[in-house]
Amino acid sequence: MSKSLKNFTTIREALERGDWTPRALRIVFLLGGWKEGIEITDDLVKAGSAWEDKVNNFFINVNDLLERQADNSPSGDRIDSQKLAEALGKAQLETYNALCDSFNTPSAMTKISELISTYNTADKSQRDEQRTKDVAKWVTSMVNIFGLNGSASAADSTIGWSGISIPEAAVPFIYPLSEVRDELRRKTRSAKGITPTDINTQQLHELLSTHNEAEPYTSIVSNFVKEIDALAASNTNISRDILQRCDRLRDVDLWNHGIYLEDREGDQPALVRLVSRELLAARHEKEDRERQKQKAKVDREKEVAFKAEKGSLSHLDMFRTKEYSAWDADGLPTMDASGEEITKSRSKKLRKDWERQKKLHDAWSKSQSIVT
Repeated sequence: MSKSLKNFTTIREALERGDWTPRALRIVFLLGGWKEGIEITDDLVKAGSAWEDKVNNFFINVNDLLERQADNSPSGDRIDSQKLAEALGKAQLETYNALCDSFNTPSAMTKISELISTYNTADKSQRDEQRTKDVAKWVTSMVNIFGLNGSASAADSTIGWSGISIPEAAVPFIYPLSEVRDELRRKTRSAKGITPTDINTQQLHELLSTHNEAEPYTSIVSNFVKEIDALAASNTNISRDILQRCDRLRDVDLWNHGIYLEDREGDQPALVRLVSRELLAARHEKEDRERQKQKAKVDREKEVAFKAEKGSLSHLDMFRTKEYSAWDADGLPTMDASGEEITKSRSKKLRKDWERQKKLHDAWSKSQSIVT
């Protein structure tokens, strides 16, 4: 990057244009080190984005796990305590040594990433809440030290960095709502399916009776409960309708207010998270694919309609216009409008057009007989 090549930009300009967030820019600098200087290549940008996504998802999953534990709700996450404790100790020591080695931040960033990988892949048969907190608090302290969490200090007791938690006013509504939705989806997707007697929204009714002034969350819960209760009273095959309503809660009602329920495999509860740039980009990409698919369908339908319309004209009649004054038995012109004989070269071209139209008309006639 240089002024002579006209691709030079300052940090302030990059931030003001929205090309970078402060956190993303700092992560790239930390991955590049300080001594040799860095060239911001596509590979380095991708590495920075991957590191940020990995840490972001780690914080989201840990906070979701701890939030559900605080509510005494079931969780499928179980972490091997001893393995995690050893991995944490190893990461702390190796990160300390890296920073003592001329402040080797690329190595330190790698150690943080490796610890998160260990957490993600460890044996989950034994959950240890304290070990999970220990790992999350240490990772939080490191991102705070590196300036990746605004002005937060290393001693800050909050787990995670800014931009991962749903609004505080939403918490009393969204987690109970998500639990009821999880249960509805679980029963609906079971081999037995769901019946009206399986539907229980009492938890949400009680919630609304004690929390009724926190819009838009009150309305979201209220509307969901009303529609689910109405389905329960319908005495029809409601499985498909229940799933569709659960999907609309996820994809429309909550999404439009910046909250997403990320459904996971098995009996794991949906992950409650904010709508992120990555989720927005993924949705826009999906919508673009759907638009392209729909456009291709419309184009095919137009082409079929055009061919059908064009094929309805008989090849025997296609040239019987004012442009010509005489035709042979096949309807091919022999004289133009002034009475001049059609030249051989033009007659040859008209014959090719006639043959193409004959194929179209024959196909159209066949399709009409099938419909009839």
